[in-house]
Amino acid sequence: MIKKHYLPRVEFYISHTCNFNCEGCNRFNNYAFTGHQRWKDLEQQYKNWAGRLIVDEYTILGGEPMSNPDMLEWIVGLRKLWPHAKSDFLTNGSYVKKFTEKFYNALLSTNTKLDIGLHNLHRREQVLQTVLSFVKHPIEIQRTPKSLDRLPGFAENWKQSYQQIKDPNWPHCDDYRYWSELPKNIRDECEQIHNFSPDILAEERQGYKIIDANGLHVVINLENFFHQGALIKQIDKNSFTLHNSNPEKAHDICHSKTCHHFMNGELSKCGQSVLFKQFDQQFNLDLSDSDRNLVYSYQPASNDISDNDLSAFISNIDKPIDQCKFCPESYTIKEINSGMIKDKFGKKIK
Repeated sequence: MIKKHYLPRVEFYISHTCNFNCEGCNRFNNYAFTGHQRWKDLEQQYKNWAGRLIVDEYTILGGEPMSNPDMLEWIVGLRKLWPHAKSDFLTNGSYVKKFTEKFYNALLSTNTKLDIGLHNLHRREQVLQTVLSFVKHPIEIQRTPKSLDRLPGFAENWKQSYQQIKDPNWPHCDDYRYWSELPKNIRDECEQIHNFSPDILAEERQGYKIIDANGLHVVINLENFFHQGALIKQIDKNSFTLHNSNPEKAHDICHSKTCHHFMNGELSKCGQSVLFKQFDQQFNLDLSDSDRNLVYSYQPASNDISDNDLSAFISNIDKPIDQCKFCPESYTIKEINSGMIKDKFGKKIK
């Protein structure tokens, strides 16, 4: 009898291709990284996995998953294999022509949440109008998140904005929670002349949670604060290299350390652990022989791995691995406003 193993959450990465240029993209899709995972090529492997692995939640992502010609097959196919798991389809929401009735029906019939990440603050209204035309009315709509502390970069953005408009004679207000303690004349000037207050700033940055007449869930979240990724540009060589970090320190701060990743029918600790190889095959990373050997030495779990080996793999999946050295051990986080002009840095070889 085949033993069932368990992971709370997994990701299905279905495309290297993306039409955005998000600086610091942790899967390197801001560069001319290309290629799709085709459903029919991998369906049997994932059928095998479904017989061995229980998951509570899965996300379909890329790259940009809507660029994958098989995106509907992925949505429907994975739901058949894991019928009781929560499922998300994570997109940047820019492929407007693919917001079709077939796409709607695939999401609705599989109870898959449409999760749109905005990597440019100025696209919020455009994406909202796309969604409002896509869903079935009447709808329930909420602003998210409700707590300002959960808005990415809100505290720092508040501090910078207040300093820009502050009169030299005004008191300091580096924390929005002290807004109500400012004199009323200052608050009035901020709101009426500078169009600035905690509520006004929040309204500019909050997203939406929408439930339509048929129960389809859509969320639109602002996700435009990124930190540097594993790739380092070498301007003089027009090439990329990777970090040389302390693996434990890099793992401690890593935002991907529990983003367990399916690609090519194989399960890996995270996306980066296998994407290093894929990116090297297209761009020839500038690495020492020992570092290149380390990149290629990582072995994801295949669908025919033995039960004992799979148990060992999963029991260690949340621990640092040697390849963690290639990611940064400290972060510099900044706001991005991504566009669709690809970053063409690097010499592509494939």
